[in-house]
Amino acid sequence: MDKVWKTLQEIQIEDWIWITYLFLSAVALVSNFFEKDYLLNRNKTSKKAFKTINIAVFIIVFFIYLYFVLLTYSRFKERQQQTTIKSMIVTNANFIAASLFLIGGILYLFTEIISDDETDVDIL
Repeated sequence: MDKVWKTLQEIQIEDWIWITYLFLSAVALVSNFFEKDYLLNRNKTSKKAFKTINIAVFIIVFFIYLYFVLLTYSRFKERQQQTTIKSMIVTNANFIAASLFLIGGILYLFTEIISDDETDVDIL
């Protein structure tokens, strides 16, 4: 029963993550509005706004990816005790995928922070 309770808590957290993603999608649309304004009118305020929004979105996404890496790592450690080949392959693949998403998120955040030209980085 303890395992069921833990899984239900993880699902509840994932529900909040999906709600956060919906919010981030709306914020990304606002960012695109400011970026269009900057590209068409060279409005420096709009450039600062869309870059700030993008950096904030990437920071939030970084923590979401970090959560999934920590979650898959804890599952990885649990699966080592009850090893079947199939469960180990699936657990390892999930951990690798979550780690790569985290690395990608870090790179996008870094790129958005240091970029100074008009090239945009895709958010999601």
